[in-house]
Amino acid sequence: MMYRLAGKTTSSLALLLLLFACTEVEERPVQAGSITISDVQIDASGESATFQDLGGRPLEISSFAGRKLIVNYWATWCAPCIEEIPALSRAAEILGPEGYVFVLASDESLETISAFIAENEFSGNFIKLNSFFATHGIQAVPSTVLYDESGQEINSWLGAYEWDSPELLTELRSF
Repeated sequence: MMYRLAGKTTSSLALLLLLFACTEVEERPVQAGSITISDVQIDASGESATFQDLGGRPLEISSFAGRKLIVNYWATWCAPCIEEIPALSRAAEILGPEGYVFVLASDESLETISAFIAENEFSGNFIKLNSFFATHGIQAVPSTVLYDESGQEINSWLGAYEWDSPELLTELRSF
């Protein structure tokens, strides 16, 4: 009886995870202005970085000061996240010369992130978030936040997008 109950509990939990993990969400901008870069400790002064580069070194986001910063929160297990990575990389190539910096932040281990990138031959500014997404107000992945040159959140998006589409490039340039 105990084994049957444990099996049902495990099956129920697995079903819930499948239903709610990485589900498709309505693609709409989230209320802008509710979070600043300092809230997620992307501090232009470099005092408290909660990120690491893939070499394990603390990431000083201060090197991005004066440019628009786009942080995409993603996970290796999230199919929509993975699907949008090539478009994010292309958008970074297009908008980089215009003063935009794209970073892709995951809360998974450095080993997991590095192996995934190598296996899939992705390029871009991949970083590790040293805390959980929810700590930074991220309720689902993929989520993307745009900060202005002074570190103020000016827009955010929930869900996967074609970041290199003419429409979205125009939208990004409008901020």
